[in-house]
Amino acid sequence: MYHLTEETLRHRPSFQMTIRLAKEDAELNGQVISKGQVVLAMIGSANREESKFCNADVFDIHRHPNPHLALGQGIHFCLRAPLVHLEAKNALAALLKRYSTIEYQEPFTLYPSENSAVYGLRSLPLRVSK
Repeated sequence: MYHLTEETLRHRPSFQMTIRLAKEDAELNGQVISKGQVVLAMIGSANREESKFCNADVFDIHRHPNPHLALGQGIHFCLRAPLVHLEAKNALAALLKRYSTIEYQEPFTLYPSENSAVYGLRSLPLRVSK
Protein backbone atom coordinates (compact mmCIF):
# COMPACT_ATOMS: atom_id res chain seq x y z
CA MET A 1 0.00 0.00 0.00
CA TYR A 2 3.05 2.25 0.31
CA HIS A 3 3.24 2.84 -3.46
CA LEU A 4 -0.51 3.54 -3.64
CA THR A 5 -0.16 6.15 -0.89
CA GLU A 6 2.89 7.74 -2.54
CA GLU A 7 1.22 7.97 -5.94
CA THR A 8 -1.95 9.36 -4.40
CA LEU A 9 0.10 12.02 -2.62
CA ARG A 10 1.82 12.88 -5.90
CA HIS A 11 -1.29 12.86 -8.04
CA ARG A 12 -3.62 14.67 -5.60
CA PRO A 13 -1.51 16.42 -2.93
CA SER A 14 -3.58 17.97 -0.17
CA PHE A 15 -1.59 21.21 -0.28
CA GLN A 16 -1.41 22.68 -3.76
CA MET A 17 0.97 25.50 -2.93
CA THR A 18 3.28 26.81 -0.28
CA ILE A 19 5.01 30.12 0.31
CA ARG A 20 8.75 30.42 0.88
CA LEU A 21 11.16 33.30 1.36
CA ALA A 22 14.34 33.20 -0.74
CA LYS A 23 17.39 33.00 1.56
CA GLU A 24 19.77 34.06 -1.20
CA ASP A 25 19.76 35.27 -4.79
CA ALA A 26 19.09 32.49 -7.26
CA GLU A 27 18.21 31.88 -10.87
CA LEU A 28 15.69 29.25 -11.89
CA ASN A 29 15.08 28.57 -15.57
CA GLY A 30 16.24 32.07 -16.47
CA GLN A 31 14.07 33.73 -13.81
CA VAL A 32 15.99 35.74 -11.21
CA ILE A 33 14.83 35.31 -7.62
CA SER A 34 16.24 37.89 -5.23
CA LYS A 35 17.14 37.29 -1.59
CA GLY A 36 14.09 38.08 0.58
CA GLN A 37 11.64 37.66 -2.31
CA VAL A 38 8.47 35.72 -1.60
CA VAL A 39 8.16 32.62 -3.76
CA LEU A 40 4.91 30.74 -4.30
CA ALA A 41 5.78 27.08 -4.92
CA MET A 42 3.04 25.25 -6.81
CA ILE A 43 3.29 21.71 -5.41
CA GLY A 44 0.43 20.32 -7.48
CA SER A 45 2.11 21.56 -10.65
CA ALA A 46 5.59 20.36 -9.60
CA ASN A 47 4.20 16.87 -9.02
CA ARG A 48 3.06 16.80 -12.67
CA GLU A 49 6.39 17.99 -14.10
CA GLU A 50 7.07 15.87 -17.21
CA SER A 51 10.86 16.20 -16.82
CA LYS A 52 10.58 14.45 -13.40
CA PHE A 53 7.63 12.11 -13.95
CA CYS A 54 7.12 10.04 -17.09
CA ASN A 55 3.43 10.22 -18.08
CA ALA A 56 2.92 12.67 -15.23
CA ASP A 57 -0.86 12.92 -15.63
CA VAL A 58 -1.29 9.14 -15.35
CA PHE A 59 -2.02 7.64 -11.91
CA ASP A 60 0.52 4.79 -11.68
CA ILE A 61 1.04 2.94 -8.38
CA HIS A 62 4.13 1.26 -9.87
CA ARG A 63 5.90 4.60 -10.39
CA HIS A 64 9.48 4.35 -9.15
CA PRO A 65 11.18 6.51 -8.19
CA ASN A 66 8.45 8.86 -7.05
CA PRO A 67 10.15 12.09 -5.86
CA HIS A 68 6.89 13.99 -5.26
CA LEU A 69 6.78 17.11 -3.12
CA ALA A 70 3.45 16.49 -1.36
CA LEU A 71 5.17 16.08 2.01
CA GLY A 72 7.82 18.71 1.40
CA GLN A 73 11.53 18.16 1.05
CA GLY A 74 14.75 18.81 2.95
CA ILE A 75 14.33 20.96 6.06
CA HIS A 76 10.67 21.44 5.10
CA PHE A 77 9.88 17.69 5.05
CA CYS A 78 6.67 16.97 6.94
CA LEU A 79 7.30 15.61 10.43
CA ARG A 80 3.93 13.86 10.24
CA ALA A 81 4.89 11.86 7.12
CA PRO A 82 5.10 8.52 8.99
CA LEU A 83 1.66 9.20 10.48
CA VAL A 84 0.27 10.04 7.01
CA HIS A 85 1.48 6.65 5.73
CA LEU A 86 0.18 4.77 8.78
CA GLU A 87 -3.26 6.42 8.58
CA ALA A 88 -3.53 5.71 4.85
CA LYS A 89 -2.47 2.08 5.32
CA ASN A 90 -4.96 1.51 8.16
CA ALA A 91 -7.84 3.27 6.39
CA LEU A 92 -7.33 1.33 3.16
CA ALA A 93 -6.92 -1.97 5.02
CA ALA A 94 -10.18 -1.35 6.92
CA LEU A 95 -12.06 -0.50 3.74
CA LEU A 96 -10.73 -3.54 1.88
CA LYS A 97 -11.51 -5.81 4.84
CA ARG A 98 -15.07 -4.54 5.10
CA TYR A 99 -16.00 -4.38 1.41
CA SER A 100 -15.27 -6.87 -1.35
CA THR A 101 -16.12 -4.35 -4.06
CA ILE A 102 -15.49 -0.61 -4.18
CA GLU A 103 -16.42 1.11 -7.43
CA TYR A 104 -16.98 4.68 -8.49
CA GLN A 105 -20.44 5.55 -9.68
CA GLU A 106 -21.01 6.35 -13.34
CA PRO A 107 -20.57 8.94 -14.58
CA PHE A 108 -17.32 9.34 -12.65
CA THR A 109 -16.96 12.91 -11.42
CA LEU A 110 -14.67 14.42 -8.81
CA TYR A 111 -16.25 17.14 -6.71
CA PRO A 112 -13.26 19.14 -5.43
CA SER A 113 -13.42 21.63 -2.60
CA GLU A 114 -13.46 25.26 -3.62
CA ASN A 115 -10.14 26.14 -1.97
CA SER A 116 -7.25 26.80 -4.36
CA ALA A 117 -4.56 26.20 -1.72
CA VAL A 118 -5.80 22.97 -0.14
CA TYR A 119 -7.08 20.09 -2.23
CA GLY A 120 -9.93 17.98 -0.96
CA LEU A 121 -13.18 16.51 -2.15
CA ARG A 122 -16.66 17.69 -1.26
CA SER A 123 -17.84 14.22 -2.21
CA LEU A 124 -16.70 11.07 -3.97
CA PRO A 125 -19.69 8.94 -4.97
CA LEU A 126 -18.77 5.27 -4.55
CA ARG A 127 -20.70 2.01 -4.65
CA VAL A 128 -19.62 -0.63 -2.15
CA SER A 129 -20.68 -4.20 -1.46
CA LYS A 130 -19.71 -6.80 1.11
